[in-house]
Amino acid sequence: MKEEDLPKVLEISQECFGSDAWNRKAFEREFELDYSYKFVLEKEGEVIGYAIVWKIFYDVTLMSIALKKDYWGKGYGKKLMRFLIEYFRGKAERFLLDVRRSNIRAIRLYQSLGFKIISERAKYYSDGENAFQMALDLEVMDADKGKTAEATHPGRRNSQES
Repeated sequence: MKEEDLPKVLEISQECFGSDAWNRKAFEREFELDYSYKFVLEKEGEVIGYAIVWKIFYDVTLMSIALKKDYWGKGYGKKLMRFLIEYFRGKAERFLLDVRRSNIRAIRLYQSLGFKIISERAKYYSDGENAFQMALDLEVMDADKGKTAEATHPGRRNSQES
């Protein structure tokens, strides 16, 4: 993700999260953080999704991920998540994320990739809904790589690559 991607990223965030969407200042702040990794997913040159991941010590945490609604249910979310898992494999021990308890589609996606629910956060979201915290042990994946599908690069670039 580059700053020039922000108008499209903001549009996707608003479409997916409504009042919980990040504002421009929140996304701009990510470019100032050494531990923030920002990715976009493109299809035919159009930004159709994004992901922001923080890597702090041995954990990576998915801070925000979204796809244009037109692309939901077509495998793009799984492709983006597989890329993130592969990208951070060998660079971190654990991949963490929070998901709305009611977001069954996302929970199933994460579980299909090996994530497990490890806790529930009460009233985590602004509307009072609880969140499940989910984790994927990246070291176990390294030891048992054959059970994990190989990722393919979903986008064009990220801010941490040279």
